[in-house]
Amino acid sequence: MLPRIGRHAGDGHTGDWRARLIDISPPISESTPVWPGDTAFNRAVTSDLGGSDAVTINRITTTPHIGAHADAPAHTRIDGATIGSVPLEPYLGEALVVDMTGVDGAACIRPVEETVERLGGHLPQRLILRTYPKYPREWDNDFAGVSPELTHWFADRGGVLIGIDGASFDPMDSKTMDGHHAASDRSVAILEGLCLDDVDEGYYELIALPLKFLDLDASPVRAVLRTLPSSPSTPTHAGEESS
Repeated sequence: MLPRIGRHAGDGHTGDWRARLIDISPPISESTPVWPGDTAFNRAVTSDLGGSDAVTINRITTTPHIGAHADAPAHTRIDGATIGSVPLEPYLGEALVVDMTGVDGAACIRPVEETVERLGGHLPQRLILRTYPKYPREWDNDFAGVSPELTHWFADRGGVLIGIDGASFDPMDSKTMDGHHAASDRSVAILEGLCLDDVDEGYYELIALPLKFLDLDASPVRAVLRTLPSSPSTPTHAGEESS
């Protein structure tokens, strides 16, 4: 059970408030779609309680770019940092979820500006973009990426992470990976493959830590959003608690 968090003084609420976790990680199994040509998830049982073994142990083979995952700079740059060496701070903290389901093409600046204005003018350091009305259960070639212009705009305002429900920051046919390079240039962390089906626009606390794979270019994450004890118009900064 999650702890109670005290309300901020003057927010119009009385009493304690209990946080709620929203799981934004799609399930992972042999049926989970991966980028065409990448390594699909496969599981083998190497020790089985159903037989004569004392424990059950599984072996898995998979691309690290599966389900909800974090890309490291090493994904698109020879000298880029691996996922085991990136700072963890971007993956934990207050985030704004923006609904872009009606926007054509790559996620762009204007819908974010409009949402921030509508919700009171506060832009946190983490931005989560919802582009699907419903998360696809099969591979989708026409996913929305993230425009480099949006990444630069967000970084100029102190942004440290952008997450999206699409499979990649860059479109399927990209040869230059401009979206990924913009993120690396501005030290903006990347989350991809999020499942935002049950998430409304507004402010949350993001928790989506990558595993410490020392030499890999990405890592799956168990991404969750924690509801904050304030309305979208009076956002609570992650990590703050008041009575």
